[in-house]
Amino acid sequence: MQFIRKFLVPGHWYLFLASFCILAAPVSKAQQTRVYTEPDKVFKDAQQLFQQEKYAVAMQLFRQTIDNISYFQETSRSLVKTDAQYYYTVCALKLGQANAEKLALDFLAFYNNSAREQLVSYQLAKYYFHQNKLKEAIPLYEKANIENLSNSEIAEAKFELAYCYFNVKDFQKAQPLFGSIREVPGKYYLPANYYYGFIAYYNRQYNEALTSFQRVVNDPKYSTIVPYYIAEIYYFQNKKDQLISYAEPLVKKGGLYYEAELKQLLGQAYFERKDYQKALPYLQEFQDNAEEVRKEDIYQLSYSYYQTGNYSKAINGFKQLSSEQDSLGQNSMYLLGDCYLRTNQKANARNAFAFCARNSTNAQQQEISRFNYGKLSYELGYQDAAISELTSFVSSYPQSAYNKEAREILVNLFLNTNNYNDALTIIEAMPDKSPTVLKAYQKVAYGRATELINDQQLAEADRLLDISLKNPYDKNLVQLAHFWKAEIAMRQNKTDAAIGHLNAYLTGGVPASGEANAQTASYNMGYSLLKKEDYTRALQHFEAAQRTTGPNAARITADAALRSADCYYMLKDYGKAMALYDKIIASNQAGSDYATYQKSIILGIQGKTNEKVALLKQLGSKYPSSGFGNDADLEIANTYLAEEKYNEAIPYLENVLQKQPNGPNAPRALLKLGLCYFNKDNDDKAISYYRQVVEKYPNSPEANEALAAVKDIYVSQGKTDAYIALLRSTGQSVSASAEDSLSYAAAETKFSNGDCAGATIAFNSYLQRFPNGAFVLPANFYKSECAYNAKDYTGALPGYEFVLTKNNSLYAERAALQAANINFYQVKNYEKARTYYLQLQDLSTTKENTFTATRGLLRSNYLLKHWDEVNSYAEILLSSSNISTDDQIIGHAYLGRAEQEQGNYDEAIKEYKIAAGLTKSEIGAEARYNLAYCLLQKNDLAGAEKAGFDVIKNTPGYEVWVAKAYILLGDVYARQKDYFNAKATFQSIAENCPIPELKQEAKDKLAKAEAEEKAASKIKSNK
Repeated sequence: MQFIRKFLVPGHWYLFLASFCILAAPVSKAQQTRVYTEPDKVFKDAQQLFQQEKYAVAMQLFRQTIDNISYFQETSRSLVKTDAQYYYTVCALKLGQANAEKLALDFLAFYNNSAREQLVSYQLAKYYFHQNKLKEAIPLYEKANIENLSNSEIAEAKFELAYCYFNVKDFQKAQPLFGSIREVPGKYYLPANYYYGFIAYYNRQYNEALTSFQRVVNDPKYSTIVPYYIAEIYYFQNKKDQLISYAEPLVKKGGLYYEAELKQLLGQAYFERKDYQKALPYLQEFQDNAEEVRKEDIYQLSYSYYQTGNYSKAINGFKQLSSEQDSLGQNSMYLLGDCYLRTNQKANARNAFAFCARNSTNAQQQEISRFNYGKLSYELGYQDAAISELTSFVSSYPQSAYNKEAREILVNLFLNTNNYNDALTIIEAMPDKSPTVLKAYQKVAYGRATELINDQQLAEADRLLDISLKNPYDKNLVQLAHFWKAEIAMRQNKTDAAIGHLNAYLTGGVPASGEANAQTASYNMGYSLLKKEDYTRALQHFEAAQRTTGPNAARITADAALRSADCYYMLKDYGKAMALYDKIIASNQAGSDYATYQKSIILGIQGKTNEKVALLKQLGSKYPSSGFGNDADLEIANTYLAEEKYNEAIPYLENVLQKQPNGPNAPRALLKLGLCYFNKDNDDKAISYYRQVVEKYPNSPEANEALAAVKDIYVSQGKTDAYIALLRSTGQSVSASAEDSLSYAAAETKFSNGDCAGATIAFNSYLQRFPNGAFVLPANFYKSECAYNAKDYTGALPGYEFVLTKNNSLYAERAALQAANINFYQVKNYEKARTYYLQLQDLSTTKENTFTATRGLLRSNYLLKHWDEVNSYAEILLSSSNISTDDQIIGHAYLGRAEQEQGNYDEAIKEYKIAAGLTKSEIGAEARYNLAYCLLQKNDLAGAEKAGFDVIKNTPGYEVWVAKAYILLGDVYARQKDYFNAKATFQSIAENCPIPELKQEAKDKLAKAEAEEKAASKIKSNK
């Protein structure tokens, strides 16, 4: 127990014993059991020496007496022998001889003399007492009969037994013994009062204790110890003034054993009198010098600083109590929050109120703290936490004085928040929406829709845009919603719907917001009208797209110029088309190769064959990596074929096969090569090329032409058996072919008429009847197209994959695109998606599909964690000219991650900053988090903290990245040993995060921070 440590001052009981020499009591005449006779002279002499306390000489005579009786076997003198043995034993005990204990124990065991046994017990008890074997002494003192002792021995025995009881903490027995001698003057008066006072103090008998302590306080042995207990008794008796007047002079004088504790007591007394200025020096000095302190000590000192306006020191103290879950802990956090507010440290105040709000000991403090936490979250830009906390607050405290202000803040939050996801959830949960809330609803729905469009969640985005249109409070948002409705419609191939929304946008005020602007809208309208073959109106919008500017102005302007030329071409205004194509070629801008190709076509239409061929040849040399090189070679060959210049055509047809041996133009090149050699009368070589068409591309339209040509050659050669063998090798027969063709034609007609349901049934029927039919390839392809349009993506996938197993064909490029996208977006099979994007890369005949393949390969490899490939494809994408903002975002973000995984943090940071500056979508949130992560790995704690806050404030709708950012901030604070903020940050995620793995991570890190704080703290744990 605590008080025992204080009572038994080292060396104290020895000091007491040194003052009191215990003497053996003389044997009274009443106790003599035998009359002295002359023959017992030796025994008589021994007794006299014993009375004179000459124990060593007496002991020898007693030994002689015992030995003589034993030698002469005088049974008649057995009583003398017993007495002699008694005295001999007592002498040994008095002299502290080595065998004294054994002699005493043997006497008690073998001699049947009650009076002597009691006296030996007493002497053995004293022997144990002097050897500090107090526990062993107790039963012997209890056995000794007090009536056999002298008065002085009685007082001594009572004191010694009381002290033994005291030492073993049997205060119930010790107190009455000390009490029986504390009033008796003499050598036990002071020590008896000293120990009696302690026991009374322990039993909270403060008046009794005070009386005894006051009797001994001036004695030098007690004067350095007792004053503390007298002062503490005054404290317990609530006599604060008396305590102060008594203790302060003693403290100034110094030299007390418990001086530090007495100063603390003075500090507590002044504290409870609310005289904080006087309390401070005493409380501070105690805490500075103590190895351990109580949480109450920390609180009193901190509160004193708080009351005297020293908020920085109050903060340092209160922070140490953030782990306490009782009323003291809650009040400390409440006051800490106030200290931080008074010193304009709102972020820290927010965390303090969060700690207080978790504690329900004081309901009023909890209510105020919850409101303050929500309000400060709003003021500091933690929109997600502000919305969540204040929404809960207005529901939990409908009658609160702060309810109105909380609602007003919530409305402002909805109007200004970037956390559209959570705001949307809360608004949609409101049963009654005021006009102010509906105004916020329009903005939040629109904002969340634009995020979902970036994340490819088009259906939900479309629903939210409809909500924004149904609440037309902000006219600009109405117009912008039409823009994005059109964007979604275009991505879903709903051209008519896209045109309607673009008209609504362009005929209104045409507000601009990022990619939603007049230029992009005009450009998109041009493309939509182009799909409708309305070239006149499409031309107007493409020309308008070149006159306005937006975020992707250069790319759009260049492509719009190309499309304008295409419209003139389709309208047969070749002069204007040619002029635009020439302008593009001259500027050497993106699409120059395409413009060159188109110009050559116009030259051909104008009959300028030589110029056409020359230009096409120039395209091949000037743009060696152009995607139109293959088409240019085929067009040169076609031009020569039209002029029956077969020898000139052959090298270009062979170029087509050399550049893309399995490309979409391969069947046509092989067919035309067969035609060339047929016209050169080289039937064998012609048949070789025709057979390649039939055998390699049996399901292509060219295969039928090749078969017809082979038939003519074989028939002319009389080799009908060879033709029949070829037919059989392709699984065809003359009779089946007709039926096959008719069955397929019926299905294709339904597809062409837009009857996908009927077409699907017809295609299935055809495939069942003709599993190896001539039209298996297109049947599978168009069947998949129907399923895809019906959003049956898993049903569409097998048909696309079948097309891709049959070498390249007219349908392969589209099939690769669809199979890759379905596996990536719907099935989430990124390995297969990667395979099909690679096929699309090889098959691509358009710049758009080439970009799609590169983009898909980048995303698939990213999700597969193939960092080397991510690096390569990101570089490819970013090196492309005039790429869209979306492509720039994923290019920089994914390149940053690849660099990060390779430990190149500086390079990664550079890329993440670019990506984060371009978007607030989920990719932007991830980039911002990874930027913070890289800075933390570089131990740039200030930079990591700033970047972590950037995630929370600018991309609050993305729960995973916000939660990870909070955990990262906790890591920053933990590294700084700012355990208060580290715990608050980890706690917020451990309590509120719905993502199990992040919740557990936060719990683990919270426990670690608490352990580290505890290890560094002076606060002693409660046991």
